[in-house]
Amino acid sequence: MKKKAVKIILSVLSLLLVAVIAFFANAFFGNPVSKMLAEKAAEKHLLEVYPDSDFEVDNVSFNFKSTNYNAHIVSPSSIDSEFSLIFDLTGNLLADSYETSVTQRGNTSLRIGFAYREAAEAVFENADFSFEAHISFGDIEFVPSQYKNEPSTPDYALVTDELILDAEYDINELGKKAGHLTVYAYDDIVSAGRLSVMLLELRRVFDEAKLPFYVVDFVLEYPRNEDGTQKEGRVEVMNFLYNDIYEKGLTERVEQSNAKAVAYYAEMDAVKEAEIKQ
Repeated sequence: MKKKAVKIILSVLSLLLVAVIAFFANAFFGNPVSKMLAEKAAEKHLLEVYPDSDFEVDNVSFNFKSTNYNAHIVSPSSIDSEFSLIFDLTGNLLADSYETSVTQRGNTSLRIGFAYREAAEAVFENADFSFEAHISFGDIEFVPSQYKNEPSTPDYALVTDELILDAEYDINELGKKAGHLTVYAYDDIVSAGRLSVMLLELRRVFDEAKLPFYVVDFVLEYPRNEDGTQKEGRVEVMNFLYNDIYEKGLTERVEQSNAKAVAYYAEMDAVKEAEIKQ
């Protein structure tokens, strides 16, 4: 009897263990039934909403944070025509990103931006600067048409809606109009004069690489100590024009830009403080 009881207990524990494993597997990886429902629903949606397209379901993945399924849709004939369909566990459509990703040229702007970022990364990696840039990257500034006139939108940003689907673009030409570099550097000297020297080096290196940019955000700070502490002090320029990077009067222009940055952050802090008090 005891052996039989032990066997029953072990069987029950095994079933519980399987149930627990299944529960966590379902929570993190989803379940095959829901995934199948999402796949079928995606195929049906494509036939009903985009009947004249060559769209196909590339894959269906589970998002454990939202517990939804993401169907990745692609087109064999269009590099920019990919988007997502989001479904719940029962196969009900929650979202279709075709409008923002394809119609509004979100994918096209991402493709161009990625190409420029790769080119800028190659320049930063091969450049022999006299300073340590611990963060450095480049991008093309884009904005959807509905946000073009927002106060926070740079006036040089290119409108995504005006891009042509699948078209080839010269990142050098776009870089002249909307190339945006971001650099965070460490140095033992933190001053407008030192940052001016760094900006001149930055321009020289990108000129030699023949990769234009329109503006740069450049932050200069003291190096971090071994214990992670850092001496106070910071000089920076925000949206500093490429055309303003020349030797005569540069330090004064950097000081003016830094003063604007300090005022900007003070204003942001005041807004946050007011929101907290409310």
